[in-house]
Amino acid sequence: MKFAILIAIAVLGLLIPLLWITGTLTAAVYMLRQRLGAAHKEGAVAFDPQLGLTMADGGDTIDKKEKKE
Repeated sequence: MKFAILIAIAVLGLLIPLLWITGTLTAAVYMLRQRLGAAHKEGAVAFDPQLGLTMADGGDTIDKKEKKE
């Protein structure tokens, strides 16, 4: 039982820094792509009951150019 607890602590000791480094690198790459403009521009989203789902719900984006009112 003591050996299993020691193994679990050792695995967590190796896994937690690995996840931390991976998350840090992922965030750095995301921020760099945003700064360089490599990531796509997010479309504007509007809530309208007649349109149905919005982008947040998995629906289509609403561009200001297409909106005619």
